[in-house]
Amino acid sequence: MVNAETDPARALEGLTRAALELTRSRNALIALLDEEAGLLEIAYGSGPEWSEQHNEARIALTTREGIVAYVGATGQPFITGDVENEPRYVKMFATTRSEMAVPIRDTHGRARGVFNVESDGADAYNEDTLDLLHSLAECASVVVNRADATIREEALVEIGHALDRAQSEDEAVRGVIRIAGEVLRFQAFSVFLLDPARDEFVLRGSVGRLKDQVGNLGYRRGEGLTGWVAETGQAVLTHDPRQDPRWRGKNVEFPDEEIASFVAVPVVFRGRCLGVLRVLRKVSENRHLDNRFTGADVRVLTAIAEQFASTLENVRSLSRLLRSERMAAWGELSAKSSHMIGNRVFALKGDVNELGHVLKLPDLPREPIESLHRSLEVNVLRIEEILHEFRDFLTATLLSPESVDLNELVQTTTQEIFPRRTPVRLSLVLGDSLPQIVVDSKKLRRALSELIENSMNYVQEGELRVQTAIASADAIKKGRVPPGGMYVMIEVADTGPGVEDDKKATIFQPFYSGRVKGMGLGLSIVKGIVDAHGGTVYEDGEHGRGAKFVILLPVANRPLEEKS
Repeated sequence: MVNAETDPARALEGLTRAALELTRSRNALIALLDEEAGLLEIAYGSGPEWSEQHNEARIALTTREGIVAYVGATGQPFITGDVENEPRYVKMFATTRSEMAVPIRDTHGRARGVFNVESDGADAYNEDTLDLLHSLAECASVVVNRADATIREEALVEIGHALDRAQSEDEAVRGVIRIAGEVLRFQAFSVFLLDPARDEFVLRGSVGRLKDQVGNLGYRRGEGLTGWVAETGQAVLTHDPRQDPRWRGKNVEFPDEEIASFVAVPVVFRGRCLGVLRVLRKVSENRHLDNRFTGADVRVLTAIAEQFASTLENVRSLSRLLRSERMAAWGELSAKSSHMIGNRVFALKGDVNELGHVLKLPDLPREPIESLHRSLEVNVLRIEEILHEFRDFLTATLLSPESVDLNELVQTTTQEIFPRRTPVRLSLVLGDSLPQIVVDSKKLRRALSELIENSMNYVQEGELRVQTAIASADAIKKGRVPPGGMYVMIEVADTGPGVEDDKKATIFQPFYSGRVKGMGLGLSIVKGIVDAHGGTVYEDGEHGRGAKFVILLPVANRPLEEKS
């Protein structure tokens, strides 16, 4: 039955029914340990008196009150033939006369739960029924341990997906901390990465007391247990770090005497140590609870570190590539802006010379001066526009993120940008129940404004539609973003001429422009802003029937950290 049943809940419920029959009991239950809370939680049961109200009842680990609690605390089996004369007995079922309980153990021999049966007959249990219950408890152990293994495997797969979506080192660090917390249930977790400039492994992310010291604390190679892991590339598991001669007690999340277990594993890529993942658990307030890390936990953290190392290398390679591409774009931008500003400066010099000539006339004519004033003003404004566009291109990827209401941002921006008097109709369609997103609101407003202004330059009359929604599977596929995550969508569509198919791939490149005005950086700035948020932007319209620009933004689980 245990091997055939893939659902752990049904398998454990089936075992309680089997216990009733094999041990001739009236009621049976299984309580499982909640390590984080240090309590036993009654999860499954069978029998005439069993009811839903018993589900999720919580029992403190103690040797004094309750037979289930005693077995969970000591890991020892227990039999009584007369509960009325048993001082530890706590009544759960009114019919109970005899009670028997045995531990459900994990792969390391620790009590992870209790299998309990109760009878309405006196002296109902003996060594034979105890052996039967032990056998059933071993089956329950198989189910529980198998479920734990499945959870860990799924967590590792989820970490892989989360890290695949990471666009920066900070996102990768946040992903590791979030998923590792779900599978390892720690009280403190810290990520140290090598800073080549300092030749130190510097704190880059933390859960615990050190989280406010990110970027400040670090270890030299060989310094303390963390530095030893960085230097040797070997993992460490210790339950009393104070007894280890390598221990220095430096940069620890809580006092030495409160540490129940300490694990540190290296983050290694092709023989190079990129960093260290470190996780700690506190000594439990309940002395009966063994919450120390195991070898299985070390193996899980090592697997996480291996995926993290690959992600770091991929992110850094992409960063180097983007930096190279932006440097090339910087060179082209500098040359083109220099040429455009030079042309305007040449025109300004001509106006200044002409103004000097006019000022020498005995009677100052008003009309030439007014004409020169207009020309000077236009040229100065054009230089300001060039410098503004230049600045926006360079700062597109520098974010100051915050949690925002996307509908509110889109509605406010659209109303501010859309002209009050125009033959073009505005259609604003805001999606229902959109989640909060973490973005740089100023930069996202800039991107949306650019798309709206771009459409208005091509639409003389007709309609401009701005829409928000949860991104569909089709939009995610077209945007070629990593699957598995939730994305919100901003769509800006118009009834203008649209974009030719052979130009859809080039319109977001720097200096591409279908208009005489500008440097051709507008859509490139939009792309830079959206890319920096881990999203994407693409054109999905039909040539001759209008343009349709689609922005996809990920719904982040945690706030982005400020970049600089």
